[in-house]
Amino acid sequence: MIGKIKYFLIFLVIFILALTLSISPVFADSSTQVQDFITRLYNYCLDREPDIIGLDVWVGQLISKKTTGAQVVNSIIFSQEFTARNTSNEEFLNILYRAFFNREPDTEGFSKWLNILNTKNARQYVLAGFVNSKEFKDLCGIYGINSGYLDPGSLPPPIPFHTNALPVIALHGIEPVPHSRYEISTGAFNFLLSTLKSHGYETITFYDLLNYFDNGKPLPPKPVIITSDDGYQSMYTNAFPILKKYGYKMTIFLITSYIGGSEDTRRSNEFDHDIEGIPQRPMLIWPEIYQMSKYGCEFQSHTWSHGIIRNMPIESSLKELAQSKTDIEVHTGKSVFFVSWPHGATSDEVIALLPGAGYRGALYAGGGIEDITSINIYGMSRIPILREIPPEAYVEWLELQ
Repeated sequence: MIGKIKYFLIFLVIFILALTLSISPVFADSSTQVQDFITRLYNYCLDREPDIIGLDVWVGQLISKKTTGAQVVNSIIFSQEFTARNTSNEEFLNILYRAFFNREPDTEGFSKWLNILNTKNARQYVLAGFVNSKEFKDLCGIYGINSGYLDPGSLPPPIPFHTNALPVIALHGIEPVPHSRYEISTGAFNFLLSTLKSHGYETITFYDLLNYFDNGKPLPPKPVIITSDDGYQSMYTNAFPILKKYGYKMTIFLITSYIGGSEDTRRSNEFDHDIEGIPQRPMLIWPEIYQMSKYGCEFQSHTWSHGIIRNMPIESSLKELAQSKTDIEVHTGKSVFFVSWPHGATSDEVIALLPGAGYRGALYAGGGIEDITSINIYGMSRIPILREIPPEAYVEWLELQ
């Protein structure tokens, strides 16, 4: 009897040992694989390494089968952090191909998905198409996790417009009595806004435009963007009250080296007031900019110094873009992603700097009416409103409908 018990105990110890040896390495490998999967998503989608807490949570949920690869992907892609990257449709697709298919996009597939994004604005639908595919299931299999499934929903129709035309208006100063062709009177500015309102136009910002392209957020049937270059104080003292009267907002492109911090440090337009016909005018200060930004007006870059950026060394051009972007973001707490070129002068080399410097688009001083279905976002046109254009001609000049 004792012998039988002895053999049984020996067998039991061997069995437990074998079971331990067989289970522990499998669990360790599985945990490492899942960590690799999560790290991959963070690297490709958020462009960073995962934080320890986030990594542990996702790994634990995937190993315990409480979530799937598709659900993790959905949470990351529609997170506030990813949305804040303001990816274009092309960038969005490149991320999906690399993160979920482990390859560069093929021409036919990329064109198909891009057309859906550009015409239907359906990121949820496209994301579901990727994670419900065999390629994503195979990728999840490599990491030993359940791929899961995403509901694509119904493919939405294109967002309708009464017109594809998008007038982008270019202004400089608004003065009671203008003394330059680049200034218009407060009466003319009031007439301009009244004309836009009577024709059914609603103002949008460049952030609204990107939200339409990136996320399908609807725009008004007749959108218009009102812009002003340089950053004159008249935008606060003269234009701002009239904007509020009509419930409108505008975008002001700032030369940030000329923006003071207080009344004591207020600058004037030393960058061009020595040119014949251009009067000396005070510039905005950051407290005024903050008040306008809080209301809903948008502030973007007109570079740091207002120099002709195409004539600068490429390193200086990059500094002009980077410093102005930082200045505005620090003082407003809002992202800067567009630049208007001083003097309308740039170059292909400078334009190539924009994505790496965190910009999504750029504007020239003139060029005509934009078509919202075919915008070149790195070379957008505007319609200048100058003093010599009579207000009664604004409807024809802006091709209002």
